[in-house]
Amino acid sequence: MQSFFSAAIIVDSTSWLTAVGILGLLLLQIIFLIKKGSGSAKITMHGIENIPVKSGVIFVASQIRFDEQFALLNLPVKKILVFDLSALPCHPAQNTPLHNLIIYIQPNLGLRGIVKALKEARSIIKNNENIGVVTEWFKTSSGFEIDSFRVLKAILKKTNALIVPVHLEQPKGSNFTIRKKGVFNRNIINNETHWHLFIGKPLTTLEEAKDIKAVIQGLSVEAAKIAHNDLPLVHIGFALQALRDPEKLCFPDNTNPKLNLTYGKALVAVSCLGKQLRHELKEETIVGIWLPNSTGSALTNIALGTIGKISVNLNYTASIGILEHCIKKSGVKTVITAKRFTSKVSWPDIKNIRLLYLEDIMQNISSTEKILTFLASKILTPSLFIKTILKAHQPNKDDTLTIIFSSGSTGNPKGVMLTYNNITSNVWSTIKGADVDYTDCLLGALPFFHSFGYTVSMWTPIQVGASIVYQPDPRQARDIGAACKSYQCTAYLSTATFLRFCLKKSESDDFKSLRILICGAEKLPIQLAKDFESKFGILPLEGYGCTELSPVVCINKGDITIPEGTILGQMAGSIGQIIPGVSIKIVDPDTLEILPPNHEGMVLATGANVMKGYLDDPEKTASVIIDGWYITGDMGKINFESYVTLTGRLSRFAKIGGEMVPLERLEDELHEVLQSSERVCAVTCVPDITRGERILVLFIPSILESFGLDVKTWIKKLSSRGLPNLWVPSEKDFHPVNEIAVLGSGKLDLAGLKVKAMEIAMVKS
Repeated sequence: MQSFFSAAIIVDSTSWLTAVGILGLLLLQIIFLIKKGSGSAKITMHGIENIPVKSGVIFVASQIRFDEQFALLNLPVKKILVFDLSALPCHPAQNTPLHNLIIYIQPNLGLRGIVKALKEARSIIKNNENIGVVTEWFKTSSGFEIDSFRVLKAILKKTNALIVPVHLEQPKGSNFTIRKKGVFNRNIINNETHWHLFIGKPLTTLEEAKDIKAVIQGLSVEAAKIAHNDLPLVHIGFALQALRDPEKLCFPDNTNPKLNLTYGKALVAVSCLGKQLRHELKEETIVGIWLPNSTGSALTNIALGTIGKISVNLNYTASIGILEHCIKKSGVKTVITAKRFTSKVSWPDIKNIRLLYLEDIMQNISSTEKILTFLASKILTPSLFIKTILKAHQPNKDDTLTIIFSSGSTGNPKGVMLTYNNITSNVWSTIKGADVDYTDCLLGALPFFHSFGYTVSMWTPIQVGASIVYQPDPRQARDIGAACKSYQCTAYLSTATFLRFCLKKSESDDFKSLRILICGAEKLPIQLAKDFESKFGILPLEGYGCTELSPVVCINKGDITIPEGTILGQMAGSIGQIIPGVSIKIVDPDTLEILPPNHEGMVLATGANVMKGYLDDPEKTASVIIDGWYITGDMGKINFESYVTLTGRLSRFAKIGGEMVPLERLEDELHEVLQSSERVCAVTCVPDITRGERILVLFIPSILESFGLDVKTWIKKLSSRGLPNLWVPSEKDFHPVNEIAVLGSGKLDLAGLKVKAMEIAMVKS
């Protein structure tokens, strides 16, 4: 490993560094010193031994933009090939002396300009010199698409160049982002951490180069495990953010603006609440929470993490049987709730559980204590305040922070143990993947017993100084729309089920302030996304994650429009691009052999976000985690740009006559026939004596009739879509129901669906 500015050491130990490279390093040092003041950015290089001795090497990185591209001049390269973004307003790197070391692919010059840039890059390789390439997935205004592999293929033409993958890890993300008004400098305090430049092993053939994005993604996992050690764990991160910018609005109150909390006030609340909870809970380590997503719930979760208690956010939409299972499994003895909430959603009569009401706890906090805590936050240094006043727990990074019970869509919920490191790592990967910063205001409508709600709607925004508006009931579309409009929210996390409520009840201008709307937990139907965009002017994009992965894995991002083209950030029908710090591989379900891009198989994921394990179930844990890779149970494929498309659940297949029929795909096709954004049906299967299994379609007749169709016509239209005959159910396999059951998270209740189908099958037989 080398320090970024140890130019003398690099020169002494590596004869390949050219004079241009030295000049680049010196100029880059000056630029960073000017931009960062006293705290210059440092870069540590990893994998120097992977740099080939021979010249004629292409160093390939992905999505490094603006001034930060110059970090690649730490490598022995003559020039860097990048996409030209300089025409964007407020571009930070314009007129920089180092620009003569960059070859720009200029889409505004048309195909001729692109070819010219690629030819110059190829000539450098042919002259036995090295070049750096920063790839983007790009489409010109004429519709010509340029992907990473196409660029590499063009440069490699008639050469024997080696390809070396590279990843630049910036623990707190890039200083620059692109917003509607142009390039925005976030002034991230990167001198608190330093960057890491990871160099992978050379790829020797064009065939190997097809996996370049997957290899870079793997480097990002290695990098994140090291770089995230430099970052504070999430409870400390919140405190530092609050001490840095105490006047910034943290928790706007959707019911009463007078109750708005700044970061400074939120920190005082967490400190005082934590002190009371220490006294009340004593030696108890695992604590239940019976609260909706709200400011009070967020403060309670933060306070518990700060005093070293393990939180269990209980599902208040679950049956008493499920609740008793979760409480018994986790060993919860005390549940924190609020009288205001239990007056609306009563606590079930579960024996041997003590209820702690927030209203009673807050009465024990005196005004004097609040004032003294506030004054201490102003007077003491951050480290002294955190140590002496907040008395923040200093855990091992692999200690459990929370237990989140899985949705139970296929049976009893499993207790997923997520550590401080799991959440911290996934939070920062999400920040970088979704481009979240202090200018954002998130609309938090998902409950904290939902892993997306817990990680993304609570811990993520408070690491960067963003604001969060909570809406306790995701079905209250009018309130959600009004809150988004009132607070000019920029990001909204939801599910397809809850978007349907918004489509019916929200006003057309409610969501115009949003820059990103991500749907998780269930598949986002294309027609629903189109209908939502048509009414509200914002296209919902699909993301993906699992509770066992803390949870975020993939995100579709908005496209970036630049002169003469578009940098693509989304792929229709996909769950998005893998976020930094996480890696996915597609394997054969039987042999676990890795499959090449665009081949369908089982989805496995790895990273620092992989759970600690299932609570008190080591055998189940061992069955789903192999050498650090979590078996998601999803089937899918990945393309050259690291976009993942799911094709179904391994458990949601029917085996008919020895053939596998994907039930989720069939469900999608039935909805596509109707062009419906509403859930009309759900597909499951039951045992069949002659064929192994039989498909059953449960549907809501009133919705089907609203499309002017009967079952026979529906089946006929389905058959015309080119599906195998085996996939098409007969008319006798369609059964009317009053409703399609979903869980509190918005997911289809697969267990309930199966029970209903079995009841129908028994009656029919």
